[in-house]
Amino acid sequence: PAFAANGDVNADSFYQDAKSLMAKGMGAMFDKRTKPLMAHMKAAGLAARAENDAAASRGKPLYCVPETVKKKGMGPNDVVEKLGRVPQDQRRSMTLSQAWRTILIRDYPCR
Repeated sequence: PAFAANGDVNADSFYQDAKSLMAKGMGAMFDKRTKPLMAHMKAAGLAARAENDAAASRGKPLYCVPETVKKKGMGPNDVVEKLGRVPQDQRRSMTLSQAWRTILIRDYPCR
């Protein structure tokens, strides 16, 4: 489930694993799930960015992340919190890439 091809993992499985790791605190560094989850999130982020860049080149970006967020970035707590705001029934039917794209569009609309 959460260890399929990068970005194609189930969003709810990813979320549940990430919450479990977050609960471990510093012990998460030694959990064998940490590196694959980080790779999945990176792939989902890159896919969303590529899709947004393509849309922006056509004059209609999907989302507009403020410069302050771009500079600061998002940490694991931010990612887990944002995924947690997607209703579980929706997370269960989405890949991580789909969920992350949905989150970015919801949280960072272009004005």
